[in-house]
Amino acid sequence: MRLVAMSGGQTLSFPLRQGSTLIGRHSSCHICIPSKTISRRHAQFYVDGPSVTVRDLGSSHGTFVNGQRIERAELHNGDVVSLGIFDLRFEAEGAAATYGHGTAAAADIVVTAQGPGAAMAGGPTAGPAAGPPPAGGAPFDAQMPPPAPTDFPAQPTGEETPADQSFMPAPYVPRQETVMGGEAGQPQLVVREGRWFLRDPGTGREVEIAPRGAEGAAALPAEGRRPNTRLLVTVVAIAAVVVITFAAVILRRPPPKDGGPKFSVAEYVQDVDTGLDALKAGDYAKARAQFDLASKKRTDFETARLLGQYALLLEAAGGDFVKLNKSEAKRYLESLENTRCPSDKAIAFAREQRDWIDKESVAMGLYEAALARLQSGRDSEEVMLEARAALHQIPPDRYAATLAKKEIAGINKAIAEARLARAEREKAQLKWTDAIAQYQDALPFIEDAAARAKVAQETEDCRRYANEAQILKQAQDAVNAKNYESAREALKRIQPGYYHNNAQRLIADIDRMEKAEAREAIRQQITSLYTSGAAAQADELAKKHNFPEFNYIAERARRIEDLLAAGKKAEDERSYREAENAYQQALGVEPDTNNDYNRRAQRLLDAIKARYPQISIEFSDSGYRKIDKDPVAARKDFDQALTYDAANERAKKGLAHLDRQANLAYSQGRAYVMAGKPAHAKPVFERALACAEPGSKMYQLIAQELENLNK
Repeated sequence: MRLVAMSGGQTLSFPLRQGSTLIGRHSSCHICIPSKTISRRHAQFYVDGPSVTVRDLGSSHGTFVNGQRIERAELHNGDVVSLGIFDLRFEAEGAAATYGHGTAAAADIVVTAQGPGAAMAGGPTAGPAAGPPPAGGAPFDAQMPPPAPTDFPAQPTGEETPADQSFMPAPYVPRQETVMGGEAGQPQLVVREGRWFLRDPGTGREVEIAPRGAEGAAALPAEGRRPNTRLLVTVVAIAAVVVITFAAVILRRPPPKDGGPKFSVAEYVQDVDTGLDALKAGDYAKARAQFDLASKKRTDFETARLLGQYALLLEAAGGDFVKLNKSEAKRYLESLENTRCPSDKAIAFAREQRDWIDKESVAMGLYEAALARLQSGRDSEEVMLEARAALHQIPPDRYAATLAKKEIAGINKAIAEARLARAEREKAQLKWTDAIAQYQDALPFIEDAAARAKVAQETEDCRRYANEAQILKQAQDAVNAKNYESAREALKRIQPGYYHNNAQRLIADIDRMEKAEAREAIRQQITSLYTSGAAAQADELAKKHNFPEFNYIAERARRIEDLLAAGKKAEDERSYREAENAYQQALGVEPDTNNDYNRRAQRLLDAIKARYPQISIEFSDSGYRKIDKDPVAARKDFDQALTYDAANERAKKGLAHLDRQANLAYSQGRAYVMAGKPAHAKPVFERALACAEPGSKMYQLIAQELENLNK
């Protein structure tokens, strides 16, 4: 498995090993691309058998797979991974590589940014694409040091990795070697540059050998001499038997104790598990001490270091889930699950903690969503009730539930105060039933006993006033039904108290209404006469009974009659716009659509509008009559025709004819000007100006020509 990129016609290939591979701008990444568009730690590739997953590590420019931005995605053969401005194609052919000696794919080119002549430890082999880099430099450099941790021990600086997209990769010079032997799992004999090496194919380690008496046997023959092939084959065969036996005994022995881990995996796991117990108990200092101890014992495992980083995050949060850097915490836990971990307890802990973070995040999400909903409409009781219901849905064993209790108490107080305030407003408006309902609705949200007792007393008072209000309402209903005697009897039952003054006022109103009704009947008669068009009779009746508010009738009727007459006259003179304005003014004088004067004006206006097509034809015909003698007037008639009927084709053709006449006259005038005949050009331009549309480009050109002639 590998990542492949094109660089100036050259193929650059980066093998992917089992486990984690980091790619970024930082020098300690497995694959280093020194470009400003690449983050210091950009993405992580994780190989698990045949499966390869890529995960974005919070990069600035993002990680894309086949053009789609991702946080995590499984790769398939041929997928294109985009990092910054660079595209890497994933190829799944073959087994995943390791970082051992000589294990890169035969067609891989791996270059390093460590200076000219430098090569990656382990000596990669070169395939068909090998060779010096193209002139001008490749788009980027890549280097693959030994496995790097999933996190940096310190924040990288800009100086650690140059961001230079024109960096020149060091040339790679392949080594010529001959490999013999190499049965499955057996050592290999390697002849390279005249020297002999014995290679373990499992680890890639080599041991140089030099049999006595055969120092030059394998060397290439001198110039002009023919090598003794039979002797060379005999020596090689004897040496192969000897060294294979030697390798089976020596190279297969376990490495010296001084070169291997001093502490067993069991000891490492014990320290990790002890630290986990302390971490679960909240003893962060002890947990970190245990994790540091385990990290020092075995540097080939990342479990303790990741747990130590996670413990620091928990300690920094101080038990407050809101302060916990959740994305960073989940990243450590995911890295712990993805790395080689000998502790089942640590794996289980990571999964439990990720599950805990997810559940707490969900609960916190419910809490924050409720708060956001509350902030968006805190003045709305409906919103507060929705937020309160959402807060009650938070499981009580979650951290967010403790925060929710305070918010719920505040919401209860706000709702109770709002409903009590509404009850007081209802009381002020004498809406006793509504006030009772508001008091009762407020009770479930009131926790203080004294406040509840006060609300109960207010409710009883409202019930007493509601009874008297009902009596007053019955009296008012009787008044509305003109049953004044029944209303008086009901009002007498109201004793001195809150509603007594209201009852007395209503009795006085009854007396006034009886007198007013008589005059109102006369008013209705006057209005009816005027509405039916009998303005003279209505005016006479108003003056007889001394109703000055009807003095407008005579003047209004006269004004309407004058406007209708003026409109009719304008219509006869074909001044249709003037007639429409007159009828429209008459409608404005009497806007009542039920009035006979208004209906007369509306009928006349509708009649004109019904004649719009005919009027348009009249104007277009008039325009054609004037088109040769008076093109200015003709254009106005055509414009009027289109005003009344925008689909009048004759008017459109008339305007088009005038435009053509203007263009022809303009061209003729220009010809006279070019011929030096300004006297002939001027009347032609004047005719063109009369035909042209005022304000148009052609009109401006003609006007400019006339102005030039006048100068």
